[in-house]
Amino acid sequence: MARITFLCSVVLSVLMTVYATAAAVNLDTYDPKLIEQFVSANSSETIAPGTKINTANWQQYRNFMPISLQAFMSGNYFWKMGTGPEYYLEVAPTLPTPLPTKYLADTEKYAGQAQLVKLPSGSYNVKSYTAGIPFPSPNPNDPDIGGKLLYDLYYTYIPSMYWSGYPVAFVDRFFNATGSVGMQLFFKLSHVSDAGQPITNAQANGIYLSIYDQQITPEQSKYLTAMAIFPDDPNRVPEQYVFLPSLRRSLRLSTTARCSPLQGTDWTNDDQRGGFSGIPNWFVPHFLGEKKMLFVVHGEWNANASDSQNYLKDWVYGGNASGFARPQRQKFELRDVYVLDLVPNPEVKSFYCYSHRVIYLDKQLAYTGDHVDTWDRNEKLWKLQFVFRGPTTAIPEDLNGQKTFVQPSGGENAVIYDIQADHASIAWPSSPPTLNSRVPPEYHNISLYALPSGLNQIMK
Repeated sequence: MARITFLCSVVLSVLMTVYATAAAVNLDTYDPKLIEQFVSANSSETIAPGTKINTANWQQYRNFMPISLQAFMSGNYFWKMGTGPEYYLEVAPTLPTPLPTKYLADTEKYAGQAQLVKLPSGSYNVKSYTAGIPFPSPNPNDPDIGGKLLYDLYYTYIPSMYWSGYPVAFVDRFFNATGSVGMQLFFKLSHVSDAGQPITNAQANGIYLSIYDQQITPEQSKYLTAMAIFPDDPNRVPEQYVFLPSLRRSLRLSTTARCSPLQGTDWTNDDQRGGFSGIPNWFVPHFLGEKKMLFVVHGEWNANASDSQNYLKDWVYGGNASGFARPQRQKFELRDVYVLDLVPNPEVKSFYCYSHRVIYLDKQLAYTGDHVDTWDRNEKLWKLQFVFRGPTTAIPEDLNGQKTFVQPSGGENAVIYDIQADHASIAWPSSPPTLNSRVPPEYHNISLYALPSGLNQIMK
């Protein structure tokens, strides 16, 4: 647990000096005007690389910041940016983010085939999707752009197999930190865009994606496993299961469990996959414009950097806490994003946990989420999810010799803050993501790790 304790301190060291003072900004209640003020993607406004942003000058740059980053800088919440000269965000040049060539080839090959189906609720279904980006380069003036972006996000690039061990830390308002270690497996069985693999796996049996999360430590939680199965038909509700080691059996969860905590964290089941792992046709997607905003896309993996003596500065376990790594390692870029607000449709609103989920979709990164802000059912700001991406080892057969690429979904360093309960949950892979043929052979068994029947084999 020493490594977990150290990395908890790493992830908690900049954003939380309780006595910070800054100009008041009312971010408590959802207001689309706050998003309208974001800098347009076609604006000449910019931030020079090398700029350092702190609590003294942040107002000058606030219109480049998502709501949560503004909340941290404002000093009005429990989690906040420190006020000393060592607390700042550094802006770096914007770097390109190439995608796997097979995914791009499939995008071109099947362009125009996917079709939206608008429902009476204002939500959308999709039909005739095969592979790649279903709706590349959507027109901002298209009245259905919200629905197209939602399915671009839902079908963003995911490798056919992804594996990682990951520590998780939980921090309460008294800065008590507890930790666990788990492993996560993704199996993408349909709509696959990896070289040398079929679009539909022979074992898919109607499954699009399966996500397997198992606890390894602490001992009292060992073998606790959650599984989410997303049908190939997006009209069908995903299935959720949990294996309880105390009972030595698995249970299928109800549909409303999508809002329940994921293995005791501040994430819900719908908060996975970079901020949205929900059911698309449960939501009415509102397009809020193309913006130019600050995100970490080419950061350094915590696991790689933790051995560096210069990686951290002024971390104190149980004292100053941070959600960002030291700026010299974890720099922000100005990224062009589509801003999308997912509002539960009338059929779902009565039982769903969030009234708004605002996602910032990276235009270069297959429309995946760089960041997520959520509001509770009373439209009060609630959970703030930062997604810190970084380059991972490229798929050698799929990137024409490139050594690294930024994976759109899965394997992120992520922090989610519950600003109403003053909680934080932090997750980071213990190594950069392991993809496809590089996944350890013992995890290639689909029947054990991608299907509900495999849960019955745990502890046997």
